[in-house]
Amino acid sequence: MILLYIAVFGVMTSLRHYNFQTQAWDLAAFVQSFWNASEGRGLVNNLEQVHNHLGLHFSPGLFLLVPGYALFPSPYYLLIVQTIALALGAWPLFLLAKKYLVGSPSTSLRARWPLIIAGAYLLYPSLHWANMYDFHEITFFVPLMLAALYFLEEKRWGWMTLFLAFAASMKEDAILAVFFVGVYMLTTRREPVMPANAGIQTGSRIKSGMTNKLFGISIIVLSLIYFILAVKVIMPALGGGVLRLDRYANLGTTPIEMVKNAIPAVLSGSKLLYLLWLFLPVSFLLFFSWQNLILLLPGLPENLLTDYQFQFSGLYHYDAILIPAVFIGTIFGLKKVLTRWPSKEIAIRWALISLAVISFLLRSPLGVFSFPANYFSNNPQREDYRRLVALVPEGVSVAANTNLVPHISHREFVFPLRSETLLPDMVIIDAADLFQFKDMADLQSYIDNYLATGLYKAQGFNDRYVVLYNNKLKLIPQTE
Repeated sequence: MILLYIAVFGVMTSLRHYNFQTQAWDLAAFVQSFWNASEGRGLVNNLEQVHNHLGLHFSPGLFLLVPGYALFPSPYYLLIVQTIALALGAWPLFLLAKKYLVGSPSTSLRARWPLIIAGAYLLYPSLHWANMYDFHEITFFVPLMLAALYFLEEKRWGWMTLFLAFAASMKEDAILAVFFVGVYMLTTRREPVMPANAGIQTGSRIKSGMTNKLFGISIIVLSLIYFILAVKVIMPALGGGVLRLDRYANLGTTPIEMVKNAIPAVLSGSKLLYLLWLFLPVSFLLFFSWQNLILLLPGLPENLLTDYQFQFSGLYHYDAILIPAVFIGTIFGLKKVLTRWPSKEIAIRWALISLAVISFLLRSPLGVFSFPANYFSNNPQREDYRRLVALVPEGVSVAANTNLVPHISHREFVFPLRSETLLPDMVIIDAADLFQFKDMADLQSYIDNYLATGLYKAQGFNDRYVVLYNNKLKLIPQTE
C-alpha cells in the first residue's frame, strides 16, 4: 500500500507541477530557498515576507534535505521526497495497531486491523491535500511525529527523543505540538506487557510510570525553552517572527473579547463542516480515548479560531499537524470500543472501511469530484509556457506569472509579476492571466512602465504573451 501510494502521488504531484499548477507561493519559495542553500547561502529567497525562510517559519530540519537537492536540483525532488515521507507514516501506524489491536493470541479477524488502519491513513483526504498542494515543511511532521509516538509506546526513549526533536525542527507550531506530547505523557498510563510475577509487574509498572512522567516533564520544559528561543530570539534576528497573528484579529484585542468571540468563531457552519470531514474518515473513533485528544493541540485551535478560510478548508497543508493525533487517537479509541463491544467488531470494521473509502471518493483531490483529469490532456497554453520557460537563460533575474515562477526559481532573483524589488533582466507575461492586475489597462500600464525606462525591448508571441528583456541580453529567438 505504501509503494502504491508513492507511485500514485509521485505521478500526480509531478504532473501537477509539469502542467503549471504549482504556485510561486509556496513551491517556488522553497525551490529558491533550497537552491540558495545548496549554493551555500542558507534557506533564503526573495518571494516570502522575510528573506530568510527560517525567520518566517523556524524549520531548521529542512537542512536535512539540502544534500539531496544538491544532487537532484529540481522541484520534482522536493515533491517526491514529500510523497515518500507521507507514505512512510503508514508504517509506525501499522506497528502500533499491531501492538494494541491484534491481541494475543491473534485471531484472523483481529489480524486485519493493522492493514485497515494503515489503509485508512493512506486514503485520508487531508493527507492527500497536504501532499498535492505544493511543498511544505510541516508535511514532514506527520511521519516524524508518528514514529516518535510509536517509540513512545514501545518505551524506546532514545529513538522517541530523536524523532520528537526532528518533528519539532519542522516548524514553530510543531514545537508546541511536541510540548503537548509531554502533557500527553503525564496524562496517559498504559500498562506494559510484564512477566506473570506480580511483584515484578508492580515494580516495573511503577518504574515505567515514573520514567513516563520524567520524560513528559523534560519534553514540556525543553520544548518550551526551544519555542521561546525560536520565536523571541532566532526568528527576530533573521528579520521575522510569528507573523500570522493577523489571521486571529477576528477574536479581538483584549482577553475578554477573545474568550467572548472564540465560541462563535468555532461554532460557525463552515467550521463544523470542517470538523466533519476531519473526523468522518476515521469514524470519530478518536473521541473514545479522551487522553489522545490532547495531541490535537495546538493545531486544532489554530485552525478553528482563525477567520482565514484556507486554514479550515481542509484543502491545503494546514491539517498536517493534526494527522498524527487523528490516527493515534483512532487506534486507542478503537481499542476501547472493541474492548467494550467485542460482538460488534465486524460492524465496526466495515463502518471504518466504508467511511474511509466514501470520504476518499467525495473529498480527496483524487476522488470522483476533484480528480484532475486535465493533467492527462494536451493543452496549448502549457506548451506555450514550456517554450517561454526555455527562453530564460541561467543566472538572469526574471519576473513572471505566478504559475511560471516555480519552473524558473533556481536563481538568485525571481519575482511574481508586480512584486519586483529590483528591475529584472527579463519579464514574462501571459496577457490572458490578469492575476495581480485590475484589468487589461492596468496590465498595459505595467508594461509601459518597463518600456519607459528605455532599458527593455519587447517581443510578443501568439497574440497573448509578452517578453520584456533588458537591452544587455541577446535577442530572444522567436518561438513557433
